[in-house]
Parts: sequence; structure tokens; C-alpha cells
Amino acid sequence: MTALNPFDAAILLPYQAPYHVEALLQFLADRAIASIEQVDQAQLRITRSVQGLSAQGQAFEGWLSLQFQPERSVVALSFSAALRAQPTIIDSLLPMLRRWLDLDANPQALIDGLGPLAASHPGLRLPGCLDRFELAVRAVLGQQITVAAARTLAQRFVQAFGRPLNEPGPPGLTAPLRLFPRVSDVAELEAGQIAELGIIRRRADCLLSLARSWDQLAYAQQAWQPAQDADAQPEEQAAQLKHALLELQGISGIGPWTAHYMLMRGWSWADAFPPKDVVLLRQLSQGLPEPLSPGAYAQRAEAFRPYRSYAVLHLWRAATLQAKR
Repeated sequence: MTALNPFDAAILLPYQAPYHVEALLQFLADRAIASIEQVDQAQLRITRSVQGLSAQGQAFEGWLSLQFQPERSVVALSFSAALRAQPTIIDSLLPMLRRWLDLDANPQALIDGLGPLAASHPGLRLPGCLDRFELAVRAVLGQQITVAAARTLAQRFVQAFGRPLNEPGPPGLTAPLRLFPRVSDVAELEAGQIAELGIIRRRADCLLSLARSWDQLAYAQQAWQPAQDADAQPEEQAAQLKHALLELQGISGIGPWTAHYMLMRGWSWADAFPPKDVVLLRQLSQGLPEPLSPGAYAQRAEAFRPYRSYAVLHLWRAATLQAKR
């Protein structure tokens, strides 16, 4: 008897091909906190815990599991019993899921806009997020260390301050799922509690400042729609971005690189280009007698507008593949 695929009756989210599923899964797998999210690259599957507020202000928590089906150009979604019992919450999650996986991108526009840079890996997408606070914390923890080291610190942070998900996960999980620490819980911590996890004091202080100012930050607001808001004028969007960047950099411990990264993924900003990125500088300087100056670096990035975030992903991936040769 053939086993039933739990995704056969799932919600299906379509996307335009090409979609470089392998690259997106690798990006997320490299950064995955095992107790929050698990990425099965062989099965093209991601399972993770989720929490938050619906569009109607209803609190929720549970898990979701998704599986890419490239032959159909869809993502199949299944949800925990707690979420399935509340259809309005699933309705609120679907737009967030589309942005997280960048399902609404126009791949041909990206190929046309980036030219030769996109030719070798067409369909590369911009990974967003499902929780802006989670992304912000992970961005701070990842400053000036490797992706693997940042993942280790984030795992300690979740184990110390996150709550177990009070619901059985789907079959096949290698670790029980937990919920990422809530803003309110982090805001009540002391810096020493964070620092004892091996997180340097300056970053511990930064995380506390971030959590305690969260409700006042433009970055934390959920209404910003950079691509879908047809009424927004370019000047208005530029002003919003500038305000958010300056506001984030006003928090001690968050510099320009971290602020750009947070907006690139947290706001799905398609035209970010983190300044002074060592990998980007090295990639853009290949074939030159010496590394690009800061001004030349910024000038080279101008050629990738309005898709600089996608250029970043192509350059980062190229560097990773070169390192494996």
C-alpha cells in the first residue's frame, strides 16, 4: 500500500519559475537553529515553529511544514492542529510566507536587471523572515563572526530564553520545536544573563536596547509593503528606508551593515547593499590589482539597482561555491 503524502491535500502557493530552490534551502539550512527550524534539503522541506499576532490581533503559536514541488512550481503547506483550527490565522500567515520565500518575485525581471551576474544561477530568491525580532537578534549575534558561530550562539539563546512549543511536531523531526524568545521576555533580562551564554557584553547590551525600544521602531511595524503598495511614491519609500536605517543605527551596537541586512531580509528590501561587506568587496575586486576603495565599491553596486539585494545573494553564493572548489 502506498503511503499518503501529507502535502497532497495541503495549501498550495504558486510561484514563477525559475526558482533556485537548492540555493534558498542551502541559505536557510546554513543558518537554521535546530529547535526553531529544520531544513531537509533532500526532501525540499522546511519545518519550523511560528508565533505572533494575526491581522485581527489574535495571538497564535504552532508549527508549519512546507515542501517545494518544482515540477508544479508550487510550495505545499501543512500546519499544526492549533493553527488549522484557526483559519483566520492561516489567512494572516500566507502573505508572510510568500514574502519569506520570495514567491512573488519576477525571475525574468531579475535576470534582465542583473545580466551576466544572474546568468549562472537564475531564479535566486531573497529569503525574508517570519519574525522580524528573531531576524534582528540573529543579525546582531552574527556580527563579525562566521555563519556557523552565529548559529551556535542563536541556539544557546533559544535554549536559554525560548519556550517549548506546547504541541507535538510533525513526524521526522530530529529535535523538539521551541518558540523564539519573545520581545517582552528579552526586554526583562539582564545583560549578564545573555553574556553568560558566550555572547560579548556589547552585543548583550545591544539586544536589550533593541527589545526595550522595539515597539517604537519603524522596523518593527508590519504595514510596510515595498513592492506591493501601488500608491507609494519612490520618494516616500526612500524616506521610509532612510528613517528606518538611521533609527536602527541609533541603537548602540547596530552599525550600517547590520541595519542594511535587517531591512534586506526583514522588510524584503530588494535594493539593499550592505556597506563594507568583506565578501562583497572581495568578489567585486576580482581581477583588479588592488581592492576597490569604499567609493568605488558603492559605485559598482549602483549597476545592480534596483535589485542590489539579489546581487548580494549572487555574490555571496559565488564566494561560497568558490571556497568549496
